[in-house]
This record gives sequence, structure tokens and C-alpha cells, in this order.
Amino acid sequence: MLQFSKSLFYRVYYIILRFISKLSMLYVKRFSDGERLLSDSQKTNYESTVDRLLKNDFSFDRFRRNFGFCEIVENVTYSQGFSYISRINYLAYGKSISRIGNLNDNVGNPIRYNYPGFGRMSPTTLRYISVALEIQNIFGPSLSGNFVEIGGGYGGQVSVLKDLFRINNYGVYDLPNVQTLIKRYLKSIDKDFNVQFLNLEKDENREWDLAISNYAFSELPKNLQETYIDKVLSKSSRGYLIMNSGRENLTTRSEGKLSLGALQKLIPTSEIFEEIPKTGPDNYVIIWGHKK
Repeated sequence: MLQFSKSLFYRVYYIILRFISKLSMLYVKRFSDGERLLSDSQKTNYESTVDRLLKNDFSFDRFRRNFGFCEIVENVTYSQGFSYISRINYLAYGKSISRIGNLNDNVGNPIRYNYPGFGRMSPTTLRYISVALEIQNIFGPSLSGNFVEIGGGYGGQVSVLKDLFRINNYGVYDLPNVQTLIKRYLKSIDKDFNVQFLNLEKDENREWDLAISNYAFSELPKNLQETYIDKVLSKSSRGYLIMNSGRENLTTRSEGKLSLGALQKLIPTSEIFEEIPKTGPDNYVIIWGHKK
């Protein structure tokens, strides 16, 4: 009975969290030209939240339950977790996936639920597993080399990708304090090897075998999106970008962002696919460099 009550509490908690997140996106209007240059996460308390989480061990030990952090990163719902499980079972049919992401929930004390066949897991971890299997399905299990991620969250996606692919180097673009959080998280689960934290202002002039982004690229203002395309995406032979702006504007996220038409012109070899499972009305996926 107690376990059921806790599970119900966290389901309601996430519903409220998503409602407040949507309200904040509607509330945050562009009061100045300066705000037009901020990413969606920077228009919330995300940066200051990450600063607080890094200040002491207690906050870090529970960072994946922090309200301000959950609003941006750890925000997959209980019911969405089942949708990801369905996709995982489809993509991994006949394959052993027990080792994938098995360390992810050991740090940060995320809210976890009992999922049949998977045990107690964070639904956000299930999303990372699903995305990794999608990439494997699209580009093949032999995909290897140098990967780059735009917007690293806390390091959950790179952790799962390291379980599936031979990665020589993994570059992460994100805010400096978020990069510090990622570094600390990956070190805590002993997966910090070959991860490099990059600065967009410096022309790295590097080529990548795969560029990925879980929504972060789509939440950047137009000028930064153009810079990332020029400096990173155009130098990536393959790409997998989950988007929540550009095609529609039901959530108002597309304001100040590149349109889908503009994105297709700037990434001419790209193709558009639906997000599976669909977790937002404006969501879709941009892919290039895959075998047809």
C-alpha cells in the first residue's frame, strides 16, 4: 500500500511538473533582444539550479529529484516510460539489453518506478536506452568513432551509448556548469573516459562520425542553431536530432528558432521522421548519413 501511494505521488508530481513547465514556456516572452539569444533552458532557473546542485554532496546525491532540474532534464513521465519500453522491446527483439544503462540510476537518486521486465527504473533512463537503440537500428551496430552531443543533460545519454558502441572520443557542448555536472556524474559511475567538454566559441575544426541531440539543439535561438550547423553539424557525417521546434508551433517553442524549411536547406542531406514514441505535439527527428 505504501509503495502504491509513493508511486501515485510521483505520477501526480510529474503531471504538475509538466504543467508548470508548459506555463513557464508561455510566460517567458522575449522582453528584450538579449533574451532572444537565450536557449529555452536559460529562460528558466536551470543554470542557477545546477550551480546549487554542485555546491554540496547532499544536493548532488539527490540532483535528479530537484524540481528545477526535473523541469528541464529528468521529465519523462511514468506512462511515457511504458511507451519507451514498447519501443525498446521492438528494437531489441532477440537481443540481450540487460547491461544497457544498468548504472545510470545509481547516482542522483532519480524517481523510479517498477516496470515489468525492467524492474525499478527512471523513465528518463528508459528514454536514453530507446534513443540509443534507435541510433543502432538506423546506423547499424558497427557504428563507431567520434561522437558529439549538443546538450548533454547530466550524462545519461552518453552513458548508455557507451554500452552499445565503440566510441573513440565523445564531445559534449553545453553550459559550463552543466558540463561540470556531467563530468561529476560520469566519474561517479566510472564512465568518464574519452569524454571531452567543448566550447563553441573556439573553432574546434573537428570532424565527427555522429552528432546527436535530445531536443537541446531545437531549443537554441536561431543564431546559435546556425553556428552549431556551421561548426558542428556540417562536419558530422551522420546525425540524429530529436526536435521540438521548427515544424509546428503548438507549444510556442518555434518562436525565434529556425524553421524546418530553413533547417533542411542548411542540412541538405537530412530527412525528417516522426518521433517514436511521440512525446510532444511539435516533435520530430532529423536524420542524415544513414543507409537507405
